[in-house]
This record gives sequence, structure tokens and C-alpha cells, in this order.
Amino acid sequence: MSRAVAAAILSSTSSQGKYRRIRLLTEHFFLEFSARSRRGGGTVAAKLRVGIVGLGQRGLQHLDALWHIPQAQVVALCDPFPENLTEEKLRRFAAGFSLSGVQICHRFEQLLAVGLDAVYFCIPPGRHQGELIRAAEQGLHIFAEKPVSLFLDEALEMDRAIRRTGVVGTVGFQQRHDGWHLAVRDFLRDKRLVMLTQVTNGTLESHSVKHTRTEELGGPANRVWAANFAWSGSTVVEAGIHPLDLMRFWAGEVVWVRASYILRAPEDIVDGGDNPCGYAVTFGFESGAVATLNLTRLRRTFWGDGYQDIAWDYGHLKIEAEGPVAYYYDGPYPPPGKVDAAALRHPLPAGPRGDTTLAIGQAFVEAALAGDSSALLNTFASSMNSHSAVLGANVSDQLGGEKVELGELLSHPKYAAYRKKPG
Repeated sequence: MSRAVAAAILSSTSSQGKYRRIRLLTEHFFLEFSARSRRGGGTVAAKLRVGIVGLGQRGLQHLDALWHIPQAQVVALCDPFPENLTEEKLRRFAAGFSLSGVQICHRFEQLLAVGLDAVYFCIPPGRHQGELIRAAEQGLHIFAEKPVSLFLDEALEMDRAIRRTGVVGTVGFQQRHDGWHLAVRDFLRDKRLVMLTQVTNGTLESHSVKHTRTEELGGPANRVWAANFAWSGSTVVEAGIHPLDLMRFWAGEVVWVRASYILRAPEDIVDGGDNPCGYAVTFGFESGAVATLNLTRLRRTFWGDGYQDIAWDYGHLKIEAEGPVAYYYDGPYPPPGKVDAAALRHPLPAGPRGDTTLAIGQAFVEAALAGDSSALLNTFASSMNSHSAVLGANVSDQLGGEKVELGELLSHPKYAAYRKKPG
């Protein structure tokens, strides 16, 4: 730190007093010391030393993103399967990536010994065994892929660990960083939302083959674990959590959920793909708005499409092929004559959609380096509402479509069995 910077901090007369000045000095000295000690040279910009746990589909995508973030340095990769950690394979997903200076680990304990600043957790949601909590307790910042767990008690324990230790934590809801979705948020900010509707028709065959040897772990023989209920927690939990989180981004917190699933016929279950073929879920928001999420995952159809609509009390907003479009009347009311239908269409000024995985990675790296999560579009703590809402949908279906209040789901004894992780 230069003497000028130090003098400026020490002479600060802000209302935070001497403790703020001490904290600022500590942060500046820590960043500069870290930069020097890791490179053996003079003062340079500090980089975040990152480890990735799980080099499957999302882990590889995050590796590629981190490889392109100047402030990040990938120093450790951890995966139990050696074939996932070869440089040849890694380069197929992260062009130009080199294992030079990167520690290869097959056990989490090895990764913790490397000397990290942050960890990405990109493992199947039912495979957590306390690793995230141990990382937080070591003071490591946390990026967790969604869903963070299939069990609420486990997710709540993770959240408590992150809060208790004060590390930066976030969850991979990268769709919040989409330029179109940001434009929707800004447009709706002063609107009274009435109803949000999401219809997604998907195919069972569109699930990708994963990189985990599920056939050795009691899972599907074809490694398509996202189609299996025990591994994915249902399509609502594994995939529907993304549109639900976007609804929260625009409409606020969910307070109740009600759901009915259409189970797959026994003869339609192939290679462990036993997730329901249809889902009808209703979410109630604190604001009074209601959202419906209708999903299908059909086999032997090979056709998928969708529909999205957001209604406020004086109009509709849709995500169209060219971008978000609002439909509303903004002339004198009552109108003096026939309303021109074409005049009701208002395309929103929206930025590029961009690489959202890169964008959320950049945001996390900057937040972790600063030790401040306030600029994140979602923290681990704020993301708990999305997780409890989709896990609550499972509970509602299992209880015959009962309305589940999320406040009760998180703590009431009557839901204890649904929150608990087996074993």
C-alpha cells in the first residue's frame, strides 16, 4: 500500500470511526501481501485462488469461465474419477487450459490442503457429504451449483455455516445475469404483479449424459441422472428451479406452494428415467402475486417448446424471439376511439444476453476478492427461498396437493421427515 493511501485511510473522519480505518488497512495489506507471496515479486493485483469440486457438465463450464476471468486463478481441481481430470478432456471444454500449476485431487481433503480462497461445488445435489460446510469453516468463499441439496435440513445447515463464518456465498442462478432478464426486472420494478406463467414442454431424451459414474453408485446405468428422481429430486427441483428463481428475481419472495405431479407409467421407465412426465405447480408470493409453472418431460416425442407471460394490473410482458416485449395501452383513458393493436406492443430496451456463466463467475470473483457480497444478484442466503419453494413442491405433491407454507416447511415438526436427509 502506498503511504498516500495509508494516510488517506488513517485520516478518514467517517462515522464508522477507527474500526473502519483499521479494517480498510487490514484489507489493503492482506491483498498486497497475498499478491506478493503468491508470485514472489512486487505489488501486483491480487487473484482469487479457486478450486473446483466436480468436473462434470457444469464444473467444466465454470472452468472455462474462470479461465477467462483475469482476477481468477484456478489452482486445484477435485473429482473422484481420473478420466475427468485429464488435460486432454479439460481442453475440450476450456480451450487452451493448462494443468501447469494446478493441483489434481481425488479427495476433498487434498483440495483443502492446497491453500485456496474460494471453492466451486459442482456435484450432483444428493452427493454432498459436508464438504461445503467444511470449506466455509476454513474461511473459503463458496460458489455452489443449484440445487445445493435435495434435503432442506442439509441446505439450511450449509446456509448457517456461510452466515456464521461470514464468507461470500452464492448459488449458480446465472440466468439473472441475462441482459433480457435484467431489462424485465427493471421494467417491472414499479409494477403491481398479478400472475406469472411459465410453460415448458421438454423431452426426456434431451437430458445429457453426465460425467459421474452413476452406474457404480446405485444410479442410472446410462449416467443420465437428471432423469432419475432419487438423483435429481424431480424435474421441478433440478430444472424448474431456474424459471422459479427468475420469477423471484422479478416478483419477490415465495411464501407458499401447491403442486400435483403426473407420474410416469411403469412401462415408460427406461434406464432409470423415472421422473414424473408432468408437473403443475402454483407458487404464492409475499406480494400477493401468483405464479404457475407447468412442465412436461415426455419420452418418444422429440419436440419441445414453451411459453412465458408476466401480467401486471395494466399489461402483459412476454419473452419473445427478439427479446422482452410489454403489451399495454398508454394513451388517454377511456380511449377516444378504437385502440390500434400495433401501438400496444412495446419492445423493452435490453442489453445483450451475454455469457451468463461468465457473468456470474465474474461477479462472484469480484465479491470474494472484496469480501463483500452486496453487489451479487443472489447470495447463498437469498437463494434459499428458491430451494425451499421447489422442494416444497415435492412435499405438496406427496401430500396430495396440500398447500405448503414455506415458513412452516423450514421449521415445523410436521414437515421434519420431509426435511431430513436419509441415513
